[in-house]
Amino acid sequence: MKTKSLNLMLKASISLFVGVVSLNAVDIDAKTIIDTKCIACHTETSQGLSRISEQRKTPEGWFMTIDRMQKDHGLVLSKKEEQSVVKYLSDNQGLNYEESSDFRYILEQTPNYQESFDNTSFVEMCSRCHSGARVGIQRRTLGEWKSLVNFHLGKFPTLEYQALSRDRDWLDIAQNEIVPYLAKTYGNDKKFELKEIDFEGSWNLFGHKLGEGDFTATLKLVQTSKDNYKVSLNGKFIDGKELNATGSAIVYSGYELRAKLDINGVSYNQIFAVNPKTLLLSGSMFETLHPEEHSFVKAVKSTNKQTEILGVYPTSLKSGATENLTIIGSNLTKDIKLSEGLKINKIVEQSSNKLVLDVTASSKYSVKQIDFTINSKKFDKQFTVYKKIDALSITPDYAISRVGDGGGAMPKQHAIFEAYGIIAGNDGKIGTSDDINIGKVNAKWSIEPFDEKAKEDEDVKYVGNIDSLTGRFTPSFAGPNPLRKFSTNNAGNIKVVATYKDGNKIYKADSHMMVTVQKWVNPPIN
Repeated sequence: MKTKSLNLMLKASISLFVGVVSLNAVDIDAKTIIDTKCIACHTETSQGLSRISEQRKTPEGWFMTIDRMQKDHGLVLSKKEEQSVVKYLSDNQGLNYEESSDFRYILEQTPNYQESFDNTSFVEMCSRCHSGARVGIQRRTLGEWKSLVNFHLGKFPTLEYQALSRDRDWLDIAQNEIVPYLAKTYGNDKKFELKEIDFEGSWNLFGHKLGEGDFTATLKLVQTSKDNYKVSLNGKFIDGKELNATGSAIVYSGYELRAKLDINGVSYNQIFAVNPKTLLLSGSMFETLHPEEHSFVKAVKSTNKQTEILGVYPTSLKSGATENLTIIGSNLTKDIKLSEGLKINKIVEQSSNKLVLDVTASSKYSVKQIDFTINSKKFDKQFTVYKKIDALSITPDYAISRVGDGGGAMPKQHAIFEAYGIIAGNDGKIGTSDDINIGKVNAKWSIEPFDEKAKEDEDVKYVGNIDSLTGRFTPSFAGPNPLRKFSTNNAGNIKVVATYKDGNKIYKADSHMMVTVQKWVNPPIN
């Protein structure tokens, strides 16, 4: 999984957000840089410098702006100056936590996330070229949204001739429908309020890595200078495999943490945010070169006195069976009660952040969701007792994988699939909102042609291979393949199939995957 080459944009963004240089004002005065260099194009107003003062963004958003100023407009900054300016703007004109919460998936690079917006015109006008989150993860005044439309026409002059543009009066719609919508939905009428989180110390962490399973760890942050930290991560996967890492981190906007870690010689990124109200941390950890090698993470500081549950393993048990149940969280030391249907035989292990119980599932119920009560705090539907599943589901239900390597600069982009057992809810139907997900099951994996054209082109033969046990698909090499018709590349249209045996019954489910060519433009916010 190691690849030597990275595209330049990705390299730059990685070095910015997880650099080890100190960003103290005594080192580089970011405001002085802005006042002396940015003022060459941005005039002073009562609110600050024109354009700059009228928008707020995430650290990644400010980086992309500063990067474009250097590439397109001749701004000259050293790497330290660039880092300092991005830090300053993020801390003074960042997004409040609640403003970024709906679009964390784009910052955390959640693999194969499928966006959904109610405004069809917004989708056709904006998110046909980039994610809708790229718009929603910033705040601008009405005038700034107008200027952004004009910028698009100047920067991308063929925009009006493209699909979903040439069939309408694009500019009129953009100016008179989209701009007012954006100003109302993502306007800059609020102020950024810097709420500094005390990151230093130990955090109890629970995570799930796609294709590998759940893990627990202690994340330790030691402050080296203001908002700069030395990071260590020590833990284990549920199967006992160790997870150890060291690295460095920078905090932006008071609550946004960006870290770079080394795990067994492989570079990883962490994109975390702490909710200032609950003080719960959430985010992602992924391979720098392979964001699809992805972990979802939750954490709480070890000094937190609130009783919290970060994760439960397993999340279900068959009726009549006995198993160890592990609960990870904080302040888990007293008054543990489970609702009817799951009996505690004994406490195997108990500490403030970890609880292991020997439990037996009642044979009384066909399906029963179990509530946990710890220290008088109730956690609803944390566990499921069941007799049989009704169906199998796959995540993601649509995926993209990309060929790579083959002597080229871009690495392969894998796709990782997981299968989950599903039980029909009260309506007795599968595929409705009351379905009960019992958790990940150990399915067997295979690939098939998605349609007759894929069968005719022998896509399955050339696109790559899926691990039958883990569900990880590894695409083939990039470039022309002389063994294929017309020496075409190794792209293809694929059906991914999961098979799972529960008792005497075999369940199947499938997902759609497009194996396609490399993606050459990979900014921090797509």
